Amino acid sequence: MAVQTTERAQRLPLELLLLGVVGFLWGAQFGFTKIQLESMPPVTSVAIRLMFGAVFMWGIVIAQGVTVPFGFRTWRDFATQGLLTSAGPGGLIAWGQQYVDSALAAILNSTSPILVMLVTLLYTRQESIGPRRFLGLAIGLGGVITIIGFEALKGLDRGFAGQIVIMMATLGYASATLFGRRFTGISPVATAAATVTCSAIMMTILAFITERPLAIDPSSRSLYATIAGGIFCNGVGSVIYFRLIRTLGSLGTSTVSFLKAAFGVVIGCFLLGETFTVSIAIGLAAVLIGVVAVNEPSNGKVPARS
Repeated sequence: MAVQTTERAQRLPLELLLLGVVGFLWGAQFGFTKIQLESMPPVTSVAIRLMFGAVFMWGIVIAQGVTVPFGFRTWRDFATQGLLTSAGPGGLIAWGQQYVDSALAAILNSTSPILVMLVTLLYTRQESIGPRRFLGLAIGLGGVITIIGFEALKGLDRGFAGQIVIMMATLGYASATLFGRRFTGISPVATAAATVTCSAIMMTILAFITERPLAIDPSSRSLYATIAGGIFCNGVGSVIYFRLIRTLGSLGTSTVSFLKAAFGVVIGCFLLGETFTVSIAIGLAAVLIGVVAVNEPSNGKVPARS
């Protein structure tokens, strides 16, 4: 047992690095989305992006000879996970941002780890949560607010309905992290392929209901951004995400929400010409400290695999 615990502790830097990779990829999605929306409607752009991600992931499944379970209950769970991770939150956030500034929406969306902690404390109790993890969550969320700007919180006094909808989406992300633990016995590649496929089907149906996807004429720039987002953000990012649920646990993996918001702003500074300020640097440091604090094992222990 001691040897196993030591090995897990030694792997922690790698898991934190992978968590950072997911945060970077999902943060980059904000930039890809801006480019997509230049010539594509929102729901349709998400549906197409997920389709590219699904096709890419099934290519990996076939190339690696990965076994994918095809039982009804398993695919029902895949569909639920797809709804919680992409289809449901994506639609809710798109609606909510009609009434809520994007900065405030990013802050509200970053509260996902807080919700995971509350559900864990009150219901699942599948992980231990001590003072250090509480402090790490507070520092991480504070870092996100510092990066985005405290003035974004002024929007809390208006657009209440939109804020509620965005918090519902955030609860979906939190639930997805907890629900995803049931796939720990399945290959992360297979799980990613199946859940992204389910999300793509749901968003395609929604696109035909709310928009005219067959009438779009996307620019090459938007199309390239869509393909890149599907392959890297939805494809590669999802594989690593399901691996992290097995190794870091639900609460640790949920801190990717802090990293996603932080990297989204930082990438915007370097790629989209936005200003990189001292407050962004301080906030980014706080986010990294908070993430490490939440994931650092207590007494040499790290979350056990289910």
